[in-house]
Amino acid sequence: MQNSHKDEFYLNLCLQNAWKNQLITLPNPAVSALILDKYGAILSLESHQECGKPHAEILALQKAYANLSGDCAILSLKDSTQIHNYLLKHSKNLFCDSTIYVSLEPCSSLKCGKTPSCANLLKLLKIKRVVIAAQDINKTAKGGAEELEQSGIAVTKAWQVENLTSINQKANTLLLPFKALQTKGKFILYKYACRLNGSINGGQISSKAAQIQMHNYRTKANYLLTSGKTIRIDKPTLDVRFSTLQPKKSPNIIILTSDKNLAKNAPLFDIPDREVKIAHDINSTLNGLKGFVMCEGGA
Repeated sequence: MQNSHKDEFYLNLCLQNAWKNQLITLPNPAVSALILDKYGAILSLESHQECGKPHAEILALQKAYANLSGDCAILSLKDSTQIHNYLLKHSKNLFCDSTIYVSLEPCSSLKCGKTPSCANLLKLLKIKRVVIAAQDINKTAKGGAEELEQSGIAVTKAWQVENLTSINQKANTLLLPFKALQTKGKFILYKYACRLNGSINGGQISSKAAQIQMHNYRTKANYLLTSGKTIRIDKPTLDVRFSTLQPKKSPNIIILTSDKNLAKNAPLFDIPDREVKIAHDINSTLNGLKGFVMCEGGA
């Protein structure tokens, strides 16, 4: 297999894996990393789970270290700094013949956030090669690729390789929510549910799995925008009872309606620790919002 074709294959695996946690990682991007040993065998394929938790590269290195060394004690560590320190203390030259594929450029040493720099760790572990699908636009984290190159590590950037143009485009599509938050201050998700025959009226539409997914999204949303008609007809709760994430936090609600006397008899008004606003103009409402906004309701 030619090198660019091999790179495309493994970066595709990263992208497919990262999509599983799309939106769940906000305000961080959805990212996945894959590590090969010197023989080309896959040691790990891991994705960033939530903001504040270890990045994809760290989780991939953690799993790869356990597979290479047989030392599974590292797998009990959940804190990013603890994993960093354990790897630096015990891995020695374990990764000097390994390649890591990442859907997004590893954060540089200039980064100052909840977790340590991934580029710095890769540099200190002396990993042989890093292959990156998309460039980071975050001004507080970008520059990891150049930092790795300056340390003598071989770096392949998909945005600079003609045969990897399509992979770079796919990787940037994955980053759309993150980039919208970075550049516009908000990302708006419109949720639409219908049956396979296209019908949308009467009875429950979403499956249990879809309910869980949507409620997980709600826990990450800053606002949930719905209509007055939905409130009057469905009398929804719009909470996060089916979410599998912790902590469970119901989003603030904005009800868009022309009804100046909307009855406040829906269960959503009784959910604690949330703000419920009633708005009458969609443009001014959306212009004033920041963060992750979900739009959902009935037909």
